[in-house]
Amino acid sequence: MGRRQPPPNSGVNCPIMKFPSIPLILALAPAVLLLSGGCTKTDNENAAAVVQDIKATAVDTWDGIKDFTFEQRTDFSASIDRMCRSMDNEIEVVKAKTSGTPGVASAERENAVKDYDAARADLKASLANLNNSTATGWADAKVKVAAAWQRVKADYDKATQ
Repeated sequence: MGRRQPPPNSGVNCPIMKFPSIPLILALAPAVLLLSGGCTKTDNENAAAVVQDIKATAVDTWDGIKDFTFEQRTDFSASIDRMCRSMDNEIEVVKAKTSGTPGVASAERENAVKDYDAARADLKASLANLNNSTATGWADAKVKVAAAWQRVKADYDKATQ
């Protein structure tokens, strides 16, 4: 009679290569966990940064910050700074386009940019006064910032039309 064959996958006399699977898994597990945990942390940090950017952008309008209190002065100033930075970037583009361009329209735009720069300097001074104000002087200082902001916004609109 012939030799009896073991059932498939029994591991007895099987021509499939045997390897120490449990020690290999134990050796690789910490590396897999470390690498997968690192990706998750980075993804979470990126997601948190995106959420913060969205929140900041949503607040960064005058209507979004005009009612901030003295206790919110840091957020108020940060929002004004972000709004101004955005406008400053656009003004730099306008300056680059009009520099060396002859014509009446170019001269008018250059004057509008100069007006913007002056209004921006006034806003910067008003913000410095606001940041140094006390709780009792906050409302008056904020009124001055509001007026300076309106001037900056109007001059920005003229310069970027």
